Amino acid sequence: MKKSIFILVICFIAVNLNAQTCTTPFHIVILGSSTAFGYGATPKKSWARLFADSLKKINPDYIIDNLAVPGTTTYAAQPDDYVPPAGRPSPEKGHNITKAIKLGADAIIINYPSNDAVLNYTPDEQKANYRRISDEAAQHNILVWVATPQPRNELTRRQVNYQEKMFDWINKYYGGKAINFHDGLASDKDSILFKYNAGDGIHVNNKGHAILYERVIAKSIPDTLCNLSVPVAQKKSPITRATYPTAVQ
Repeated sequence: MKKSIFILVICFIAVNLNAQTCTTPFHIVILGSSTAFGYGATPKKSWARLFADSLKKINPDYIIDNLAVPGTTTYAAQPDDYVPPAGRPSPEKGHNITKAIKLGADAIIINYPSNDAVLNYTPDEQKANYRRISDEAAQHNILVWVATPQPRNELTRRQVNYQEKMFDWINKYYGGKAINFHDGLASDKDSILFKYNAGDGIHVNNKGHAILYERVIAKSIPDTLCNLSVPVAQKKSPITRATYPTAVQ
């Protein structure tokens, strides 16, 4: 029985990975911290790199800009002119929503797994940060997908509670554009399951990144963009360019 279920799951994943029917080249920007940058995975095995490679197979004219910066929080992705409250970091200019807009993004994927909670940034301020990013994107007709928090070892009870609240809110607020980067990777205590732990208790390994990649693919971002009445990318000349971070071992 278990073997049959496993085979069905593999088949389902395989179908989803090849379900994209739109071949129009779009421009996708990734905003995030170390997981989006590639930490925990060996070179070319991070979820962002796997996703970028899959898009280039759909059409080599796809543009993928990964602006993730390790160690950052949702404050990093705020607009250039945003002034944070006292004790909070300023936007990372060149790695934020303002830069994504300047690059001409059609879609943005946001992936800030746990640094906000570790620094005890409240759910209310995290929610405000996400809304500020996605509202800014909406003003420029840019679609936004948001990854949920990810499991992390040695969080306090309060920090786990923050993560749980953000998981629920992101799924409710962003609906079909929320990407589940938590379930199946976390233990009952919200730590990373041993088989997916990269060894530091913070990042997932190649197997974990593969799961994250599958969940991004399942959102059918290219087809969603194609279904827009006036896809932004169709107004631009195709450019053959892609930027990738160098993942750590």
